[in-house]
Amino acid sequence: MNYAHVPVDLAPHAFIPVSVGDVDAAAWNDARQRMVLVYGDPIEKALPSFNLRQSQVRPVYGRSGERPAADRSFDEYLFKHSLPAYAKMMVSYQAMARSVPGAVQIVSEDALRAEPVRILSSVLGHLNLDRWKSPLIDAVVNLARREHIVAIERELGRSLMGSRRSRKIAASSVSEPVVRAARDPGLRRKALTLLASMGVNPTYFEVPPVAVPLEAGAATRRSVYSA
Repeated sequence: MNYAHVPVDLAPHAFIPVSVGDVDAAAWNDARQRMVLVYGDPIEKALPSFNLRQSQVRPVYGRSGERPAADRSFDEYLFKHSLPAYAKMMVSYQAMARSVPGAVQIVSEDALRAEPVRILSSVLGHLNLDRWKSPLIDAVVNLARREHIVAIERELGRSLMGSRRSRKIAASSVSEPVVRAARDPGLRRKALTLLASMGVNPTYFEVPPVAVPLEAGAATRRSVYSA
């Protein structure tokens, strides 16, 4: 399907026809595409989500089937709900990486935090955005530091962090017993064992964190997803 590359807001038509089948198939057979998955720690990701579900009174968030979410322990939520969903996402990207060699780059959030310039340079190179040279990346990383973001937000009078800030607030309000449970090394071993049994590559959770680049090549489609 060939459609003119016109920004949606400037297009003469109200709707753009999209073939869902073509879009879905592209992830598995189109070597021109480029995708990046930035993944976080599976247990740390589960904490704010568990806290949100515990605090919601609306049935859509506050219940799992007929059972109130407040009746579930963090351990139960982690192993029966959060980790299986996390595994589906990771396994999908791993499968796309095998199906279309060179199309997918999987990067740890911790690696990005530890070496932002190097990892961001690698990601941009994978997306064929090499025109962003090192001095520009250095400047972007410097401006993205927390103290600079806070100063800009103060001047603008609004948040620039959006949902990320909301997730941090949710995480900070998690009860101490739940936090202690999440920090248990035994729980972590069980969680990583479960993820591995579901097909998730365990090397993604090795310390120190690593970026896992695959072969690069020409691209016309790009996407970045954060998990």
